Amino acid sequence: MATSLRPNYLVLIVYLCLAEGWPQFPSLFGGEDDVGNSGRKFNIDRQKRTLSSFDKYTHPIPGDQLITPRGRRDIEVSVKAHTWPTTIISPLCEAWSFLDDSVGKTKSSSSTIRTEVEESLGWRYLDVLAEKGGIPPLDSWADWSNQGDEYENSQSWTNQDSNALALQMASLSTKSATSSLDFNLLRMSLSLRARSPHCELHRSLARDAAIAFGLYQIDSDTSLPAAFAVVSRVGRNGDDGTNVVLGTHVLLDASLLPAAVNKLKSDDDIENNGDKGSNLVMALPDEAFHPRHQVEGDIIAILYGHVGTTAFASMYQSLRDFQIKFVVRHMGYIPYEEETKMKSGAPPRRATPTVLQGYGVRIDIRNVEYKAFDDGSNDISKDGDAYPDWNEAGHDPKYPARNEFLAGVNLNRLLGRFQGVDVVPLTSDLQALQTALIQSHPAQVRSDSIVPPAWQRRPLSLQAAIVIASSTDPLETLKGVSQNLPSVAHSLSNVKVPELFEDLAEEASNLATEVGAVSPGWGDAAFGLFVNGRLVDVERPSFNVFQLLNVLREEAKGLHELELKFKPIFQDALMVWRGSEEQSLAAQWAALQAVKRIFDMGIEQLMKVGKTGWFDENAAKKVTNDNDFGQDESLNKIRVDVGRGSKTSVLYLNDIERDPEYSSWPRSVQEMLYRVQYGGAPTVRRNLFTMLVVLDPASGANNSALSVVSQLIRGQFPLRLGVLIVNDEDVSRGSALPPEPWHGGERNFHARDAFLLLRHIKRKYGSMIAISCLLQISYKISESNAISVKEYVDLHVSLLMEMRVINNAQNEKYEMEAILGTSDTNAEPNVVNYESSVQYAIDKLIRPGMSFFNGIPMPDGSRFEAGVNKILQYEQHHIMDLIMSGVITDTAPRSIYAKVLSGDKIYKQFHPLLKEGVGEYIVTNSDWRSLIFPKNSKPTNYNNVDAMFLVEGVFDLGSPVGINFAISFLDLISSPPSAWHDSTTSVSLAFRIVPSISPSSPQSQVLANIICIASQFDPDDIKAVLKTFHGATSLESIADAITSIEQSGISGIAIEKMTMAAKGEASCTAVKSISREKENFFVVNGRVYVPIDSSTGVTDISLLVSMEMDRTHAITKMILPHLLLEAPEKDGAHDEHECLVLHQAIGTSAAILGDIMMSASSSSPGSRDISASFDSLQTGRKNPLYFSWNQDSSSGRHLQVKVSAILDPLIEPTQRVAPLLLAIRDALKLPLQLMIAPRKVVQNDVPLSSYYRFVADPSALTNSMPPNALFENLPTNHVLTLRMDVPEIWDVQQSKSTQDADNLRCDSRSGCGDQAEVLTDEGVPGQVGIEKARIEYGLKSLLFFGQCYDISKNTPPNGLQLTLNRARSSDIHSKLAAEFQPDGSQSFSNQVQLFGSKDSTDTLVMKTVGYWQLRANPGVWDLQIASKSRGAKIFDMVEGVITRSGTVQLVNNSAPTNSMTLVMKDFTNQGSFLLVKRKKGFEDASLFDEEVNLVANQGKETVHVFSLATGHAYERLLKIMMLSVTKRTTSPVKFWLFENASAKFMAERIGCEVEFVTYKWPEWLRSQSEKQRIIWGYKILFLDVLFPLDVKKIIYVDADQVVRGDLTELWNLDLDGAPYGYTPMCDSRVENLGYAFWRTGFWLTHLRGKPYHISALYVVDLERFRRELVGDKLRSTYQSLSADPNSLANLDQDLPNYAQHDVRIFSLPQKWLWCESWCSDETKAEAMTIDLCNNPEHKEPKLSMAKRIISGDLFKESWEELDAEVESYNHAYLASRNA
Repeated sequence: MATSLRPNYLVLIVYLCLAEGWPQFPSLFGGEDDVGNSGRKFNIDRQKRTLSSFDKYTHPIPGDQLITPRGRRDIEVSVKAHTWPTTIISPLCEAWSFLDDSVGKTKSSSSTIRTEVEESLGWRYLDVLAEKGGIPPLDSWADWSNQGDEYENSQSWTNQDSNALALQMASLSTKSATSSLDFNLLRMSLSLRARSPHCELHRSLARDAAIAFGLYQIDSDTSLPAAFAVVSRVGRNGDDGTNVVLGTHVLLDASLLPAAVNKLKSDDDIENNGDKGSNLVMALPDEAFHPRHQVEGDIIAILYGHVGTTAFASMYQSLRDFQIKFVVRHMGYIPYEEETKMKSGAPPRRATPTVLQGYGVRIDIRNVEYKAFDDGSNDISKDGDAYPDWNEAGHDPKYPARNEFLAGVNLNRLLGRFQGVDVVPLTSDLQALQTALIQSHPAQVRSDSIVPPAWQRRPLSLQAAIVIASSTDPLETLKGVSQNLPSVAHSLSNVKVPELFEDLAEEASNLATEVGAVSPGWGDAAFGLFVNGRLVDVERPSFNVFQLLNVLREEAKGLHELELKFKPIFQDALMVWRGSEEQSLAAQWAALQAVKRIFDMGIEQLMKVGKTGWFDENAAKKVTNDNDFGQDESLNKIRVDVGRGSKTSVLYLNDIERDPEYSSWPRSVQEMLYRVQYGGAPTVRRNLFTMLVVLDPASGANNSALSVVSQLIRGQFPLRLGVLIVNDEDVSRGSALPPEPWHGGERNFHARDAFLLLRHIKRKYGSMIAISCLLQISYKISESNAISVKEYVDLHVSLLMEMRVINNAQNEKYEMEAILGTSDTNAEPNVVNYESSVQYAIDKLIRPGMSFFNGIPMPDGSRFEAGVNKILQYEQHHIMDLIMSGVITDTAPRSIYAKVLSGDKIYKQFHPLLKEGVGEYIVTNSDWRSLIFPKNSKPTNYNNVDAMFLVEGVFDLGSPVGINFAISFLDLISSPPSAWHDSTTSVSLAFRIVPSISPSSPQSQVLANIICIASQFDPDDIKAVLKTFHGATSLESIADAITSIEQSGISGIAIEKMTMAAKGEASCTAVKSISREKENFFVVNGRVYVPIDSSTGVTDISLLVSMEMDRTHAITKMILPHLLLEAPEKDGAHDEHECLVLHQAIGTSAAILGDIMMSASSSSPGSRDISASFDSLQTGRKNPLYFSWNQDSSSGRHLQVKVSAILDPLIEPTQRVAPLLLAIRDALKLPLQLMIAPRKVVQNDVPLSSYYRFVADPSALTNSMPPNALFENLPTNHVLTLRMDVPEIWDVQQSKSTQDADNLRCDSRSGCGDQAEVLTDEGVPGQVGIEKARIEYGLKSLLFFGQCYDISKNTPPNGLQLTLNRARSSDIHSKLAAEFQPDGSQSFSNQVQLFGSKDSTDTLVMKTVGYWQLRANPGVWDLQIASKSRGAKIFDMVEGVITRSGTVQLVNNSAPTNSMTLVMKDFTNQGSFLLVKRKKGFEDASLFDEEVNLVANQGKETVHVFSLATGHAYERLLKIMMLSVTKRTTSPVKFWLFENASAKFMAERIGCEVEFVTYKWPEWLRSQSEKQRIIWGYKILFLDVLFPLDVKKIIYVDADQVVRGDLTELWNLDLDGAPYGYTPMCDSRVENLGYAFWRTGFWLTHLRGKPYHISALYVVDLERFRRELVGDKLRSTYQSLSADPNSLANLDQDLPNYAQHDVRIFSLPQKWLWCESWCSDETKAEAMTIDLCNNPEHKEPKLSMAKRIISGDLFKESWEELDAEVESYNHAYLASRNA
């Protein structure tokens, strides 16, 4: 196509782009006449010239004269995992990993739709691949002894061929699968190499196994098999029940499998020596055996092999057909480690490093405060100013088109793509075009460099939105504008903004606020990415695209499950209508979409829809608008009136409005609004919130509500606390027993005692003391066994003494004992007394353990934490609404408690249903024929029904209690309350009875058969049978049961039917409640209620129906219309069959939706109907800021994942998400909605200095070029700096770069790239093309991170030392391992062991959230408490989880252990919970010894020096510092650096050691965006966790220092008990004291006479630093201060100085740091170190400063001499690399 394009068309295209702004927006947007996908057209004013106007010029430019001194500036960035080999078999392994990772079987799946356990598709994939047999090129590749022609031929097989094969095999394996597979997600996963860690895990295990079993010897050319199997016999350890290996055989030949298994089984003399199973021969915890294996059996096998080879297929089929337990592990390229060390001339490589995707690259225009560049080079070139006035210049037509990039276009290269084009001389139109490019180029360069002034960039976001809306491809334009903002900002600022856009922008911003899509870090700009309404966090720089893929896959599987659940229901419902098949399918699809809409809404919005009656597609938008502060008054929470009548019953411990403790609180309720608006507590002196806690302290049960009380009171929450202390048995009995005699205090204490003591303390000592006693005593007795009343008194007295409330313990004890020894039954009127409390509990039907917040019942059990947070948030907003509406003022109402306990949904008594919140839902899956309608209540026309209910009684029909329930239930059906089917209402109910236990007796079998077709009988007849059976005593057979039926008095026809039914074999499926082991309960549209007693009350079911009304109303009105396919001849009336089917459909749908939506609300509470909100802006008109794609792509009418995004185009998260939206649209082909929501005014919160690329290219699957981040046509007149955005789990370090990534610059000597590509054509010398800088990063490791909790104290065990060690298999005994030879003989190996591994790392647990972090690579690891640490004496690890509600659940029968196995196999580590428990006798032990272990002052002890450097210039200074330290220090020196290979090379030659450290900035700690500030943070924030635990002291030295003194002296300096020592700022240079900021203003006031210290050098006592938790204190202070972006200007220095009132600084002698800016020349002679600090008076380049200052008689070597020595080591290092 390109070759046939005529040159004049080319000219037209290029010129139009030029005239319409291409130079300013390369490939960003279409021209003025282009029409976007919404048919929009906007005028973007630009001055245009006609092409002919360029014909005339005065200065022709010869072809050999460059217009631009350099070519196009490009930067290319890539990330590789150098230690992970990629081979041509890798795609086959990664596809298998993707298929094998079945989301449905993952317990921690966070999908909003809960999926069922299903057979892994991975096994089907391997089955298909094994059936195919070996692939010849793969067999040739796997034959590592083959280096001949066959191997050369195998190299023609590429990764792209393997990708195609993997996709083909995946397609074949899913043809008969019941689960869905999104093929596009598999493609994307293969492109991103998302599963490469899993394959590397397998390779590491295979390598260890091959070495352990003698199949591979590192030092010899071993020929490895393409597959081998490790077959083992396992037994059980009698001590702890763990698996142990009894015998092992290694097989290379599949035919020998039977012999090996028989040999293992026959070796009965093998002793169980207690050796635990090795990871090499035992399955990992999450590895599943092949589904065809025998359930029983003690033989297991591990198959290691190259997937796709003949050897693998043979071994796999043998293991599968033999039906033993086996798992598969990808072998990978085992010799990779040795091959990477080979020199040139080695055999051709079969593996390459793994090239990764899924990261972001940011290039910032650097603000160069002062230069640290090599002064030998020229200054930064000023390209923007280097161009003369080219307005009168033109191209000399004698020359061909210029081979250089002008205005973004290389016309010579462009013309070279067309055949038959004569380019010399240029035609007139090409000549004019070339001239236009010449004259436009300088303008573009200037435009790329100009940042619009603040006033001009205020509408910049709106202007960007106009450009995007005008484009033919808005997503491409969004990506281009957002990721290249520095180059386009100036041109954007010239775009005119129509008034229409301002109104549209405001609408879009309001929508963003409504759906919670705002980005606080960017001035509350709009940003949100939603997957099926589920908010995905893309805002963090450490955003993980692999987690996004998992979310998409989870949602896709969830929707598939949704279809599987609902399609049969709708098919059955539609079968009763006589519509056409096409109508039925259309109705089924419409009903399914309605279900999806309901699900998208979430529970809260669905109930609002049911309440408001808005059922159209915009319901979500309507209910959202009807919502102030996120609340809807029409949806008031259910409350119980536990306030009225409580005067003498409830003991109120405090009164916010009257108690003096609250006298300083503001009285104005408006203050609450102000405080909450800024994130504070609603502290105001009104009784806004009242909590009632019902307690029986003597029971020992822990009431969770008390922990909430404690938190709220500490947080100055205006909470009035009331307690109702009652004995549970007294409440059950219906009256309080008289008080027991004192009996010397030996009797057990009673709730009455607790009540009397608390009342006494409240009266005598006041509110706060009473509350404190309640909380602390409750905690103490919850941990104790039954205690006597005397001990109970002693606890109170002791606590009052500790709080220094009393001085005489004995007197208080006598007084309390006297109170408890006196009867309280004759209490005074109007005084709170115990008898009234018991009666109040009886009247209100409340029991100990319950609690109420402003009357709202609090949840219990595992739902408590999550439920209470929702209630607190709801009620706070509710009170705010009442304040804003004037209902609550500073003086009215007199009782806010009474006000909130009045109105709708207030119940006088408690009912168990009121506490359950969203409730528990089950699906009975019963047939419609079991339904029963109440007598004379069946509706005739369902078109007018508002809500349909399916009321089910689930009873044990084999027990008298269950039959009693069923009889009562049928009484309700026979005589229903008129309100249920009143003719004025539109509610319809149907009933059914379902057995809760499978029939086990003739009686229960007959009853189950009858109720299965209950619709055929009168309810009274069924009741008669039940009564007959209830009185029967000897029903030994079904015949006896039928005889009883015949004697029940039922009429003739009915008895005949019932007798036939009784003989039937089919019976209803038994149903059990999910979370309650109860045999009799009720279900209304899926919602479960377990009655307290054995009677069925109208009140119970009526309340259940009432609570489900709003939800059912919405579900009925949204689904039912799609199921009513009326035949033309019908009048709208429905027969009973149709009515039953409809009830079955709606009731079952409601039950399923209740079940899955309750699960979704707990796992993803942020879900909402985003699509409906977006669609609402399209009502009646086209919105040019709204875009949608793939909306009709649901082929075959299947539900699809829908992605929605709302964003401001000019914020950092948009730079990241734009390419992902393109991939979602084009590669995944998912329905996508986009709303551009620009701000009308932007401040300084747009990334004006940042270029950005996010690497997630789906085309890498078929592209032979490795993926990377490519920045093209960057400005040449700026110094740039590069920063990586990588997933939190990644630890990346720069591995290869010619350029300095911190100072990417252009100069006339070296150009802009690694090596300028000079392109020479005939007769045209020296034309410059593309100058590219290539920078490569290496993935050094992945991270395990998580939280650690001491379950004994419910706090993090901060300071606990953890170690992580590679789980090596050193415990495989050679006597148990043998290799079967082809002749059937056995060859025992003497090498079945692995030597100790050096793969280990350690860390400390932080106080903040118990955070810990350790580095690892894919493999199996052991996490342990450091063996010789104090923590190992105090703690054991225990197995358990922290639930979503925050409670700890221990695994049943889990024994304490000292290690925990962690498996690193993916990029989506969500963090691990490590639970520890204190050992007996160490309940209160401290992790740190009381005595301080001072670091020994030994002269020859190794001095540990820490330093940081980033960029080539500072690395040069770092090496000079290292050299000076080593020369001057008499002790051995060890440097701790971030990765720097050349520094380590030099260290080996100058006599010091170097170790590398790193620590990933935690997500929860506020991050920094500037690279320099990140470095500053690492200097101070992580000192406690950065170094190994055996490093006791560290000296930090800035990279730009030169050391004159011996650091041994500083190392041995006594810090006088301080954790660290810094040098105070000098003040001897008088002329600069005016710049000494610490001597005035804030710092003068804050320091209060303490010195301000410089951070260029300091010494840290790490033992004391860790013991005193200094790191946690500094991080806490940093987190607080950094909330203000203007604070901590010098982060590493300001932070310790600010915190020194809490963390003492020892001031080092002034001689330890000399800085010319602040220290006088006279003090230089005694200086131990010279720091090249910035002079505030003038910006001198650092290197010229170094040459000037570090020279002369004071120095043994000048800086230039040290630099020359360092340079010689650099040359030697480069020479060694090239050797």
